[in-house]
Amino acid sequence: MSHIVGRHVKLRKAGHEYVGLCPFHDENTPSFRVNDAKGLFHCFGCGAGGDVIDFLTHVEGLNFVEAVRALLDEDGLPEVAQRDRAAAERREREDRAAAILAAQAEWHGSRTINGTPAQLYLAGRGIVGEMPSTVRFGRVPLWRNKKTGANGRLCPALLLGAQDRAGKIVGVQHVFLTEDGQKAPMTNPKLSLGQVRGCAVRLAPPARRIILIEGPEDGLTMRMRRPRVPVWITLGTGMMPYVELPPEVEHVTLAGDNNEPGRAAVAKAKEEYERQGRTVDTDFPPPAFEDWNDELRGIEKV
Repeated sequence: MSHIVGRHVKLRKAGHEYVGLCPFHDENTPSFRVNDAKGLFHCFGCGAGGDVIDFLTHVEGLNFVEAVRALLDEDGLPEVAQRDRAAAERREREDRAAAILAAQAEWHGSRTINGTPAQLYLAGRGIVGEMPSTVRFGRVPLWRNKKTGANGRLCPALLLGAQDRAGKIVGVQHVFLTEDGQKAPMTNPKLSLGQVRGCAVRLAPPARRIILIEGPEDGLTMRMRRPRVPVWITLGTGMMPYVELPPEVEHVTLAGDNNEPGRAAVAKAKEEYERQGRTVDTDFPPPAFEDWNDELRGIEKV
């Protein structure tokens, strides 16, 4: 996959994936990822994704037959691809298992947010009250080097525990903070460890109906607004269609952001969960607001 995509996108290695600037929309920060083990690409900015055929049809304007023919014309590519994919799948399984163990160890070392920079941060966003058990505080490394085992300096962080379909915490999202409860002054203060895709931060146990929402601030805002309906956070707009829901969830309300990526993710998620036989409805903030936490704080779109 990276061999074909690399002709059109400058890619760099990032863990077991490759990242680059999306060829389908204008962006300055790479949100486009290629996974050789799965043979898939996905953009977390615009929501574009698919396999190598999808990529060729979109970026080169080929139809399905032309894209297949172009792949078959690659000298030795099928044999190389099969060998490389097997190796990539093995490395990905090993990396994922190690990342999940690291996330679980980090989670076990965390504590409640009471009296911490995380409590200050949430209060500054208008979010108050007792937090569910999946919202914690910790002092965690800013970075980790998988090859050497070296870690960056410890930084205060709001921690959110991502649970898999069985309810087991297998990933952690960090919101890195300053000691006075502001977002840390870094390019991306929100980083994840372990497995996040397919998981959700459950702010309440499963029920017949749940609300799926994109980010932690919006999710905790919605929890205050709709306390009787379980709110689950997908940890990313592009993750909304991929949460592996347990069978007891029959009705899903998709609470999206008021922007193009947010509405695209809601539309894709609606299609997927309806395909699974679930009832789906959608909800968005009033038009003047970008997201639910902005509405809570009265911050209108510019």
